[in-house]
Amino acid sequence: MRIVVVAPNTTVMPPEKDGGTERIVYELSEGLARKGHDVFLYARGNSRSSGTVISYPFDFLGEGEIGTFVKHTLPPNVDVVHDHTFSSTMSNQELEHPIVSTRHIPNKTNAANPVYVSDNALHSIGEGQGVFIHNGLRPDDYQFSATKQDYLLFMGRLVRDKGVVRAIDIAERTNSRLIIAGPKHDIAYFNKEIAPRLKRNRKLTYVDSVGGQDRQNLLKHARCLLFPIQWQEPFGLVMIEALVCGTPVLAMNEGAVKEVLKGFPEFICDSPKEMERKLKYTIYKYTPDKLRQYVTENFNSQIMTNQYIEYYKQVIDER
Repeated sequence: MRIVVVAPNTTVMPPEKDGGTERIVYELSEGLARKGHDVFLYARGNSRSSGTVISYPFDFLGEGEIGTFVKHTLPPNVDVVHDHTFSSTMSNQELEHPIVSTRHIPNKTNAANPVYVSDNALHSIGEGQGVFIHNGLRPDDYQFSATKQDYLLFMGRLVRDKGVVRAIDIAERTNSRLIIAGPKHDIAYFNKEIAPRLKRNRKLTYVDSVGGQDRQNLLKHARCLLFPIQWQEPFGLVMIEALVCGTPVLAMNEGAVKEVLKGFPEFICDSPKEMERKLKYTIYKYTPDKLRQYVTENFNSQIMTNQYIEYYKQVIDER
């Protein structure tokens, strides 16, 4: 098939540091190319792909400009257009090609053939209209370590919904070292709720956004990843990133957590207090090898790619 993949213009492909959505878009594009499909990736300038990159001639503009640009530059003989933009902008264009729209964030759009990244998102956001395909990653891209160091890890955007202050509370109540990695998406929130506590407690360390080997080192050596979210998380990619590195995850029971941690229900918590208790014993119940095996068997990019290919065929046939 000749497949057009439309990425957000938020960062280059693959993302150098943060960007869960962009990481999945890149992995899927690579997976499609490895299977011999002709892939045309619309993405921010300086992006890389095993297919053909078509660079946006702009940065930081609205997604309406993406839709218009893609419409007027589509390669010939395209079989399907896969839209990953946050507003499903391609569904606003009059195209003769079938469109598939993956909904990576919990907002409503007029997406054509919507795909949600979890069953929970399909029903809580999509009201059951569409399908779901779980995110996947390439295990070989992640380093494994059975040896852990004595620190907890929070990795994600520093916003209230992600629960970073909860992670700080848990670390302080258990007298644990905590490393916080992620971008300051809400400066006022960071300055008011996080910065003062960093100054008061030397066991709290903020390392900003991380990528490359720094990211690998944090994930594979942490005693545990804390995922104390306070919202309906559509998926939670960092959970499987930690698990595939052999690192246990404790997560609040919100959004898709039950799906992602289905194989380790003991890691799911109903309160921060429960998360504190489980730091003592529960995180050691499974070996690091078992954690990596779980991701390899359930959330690898090959499974994700195969499911998308089957859905493309379905949408094309219906068209």
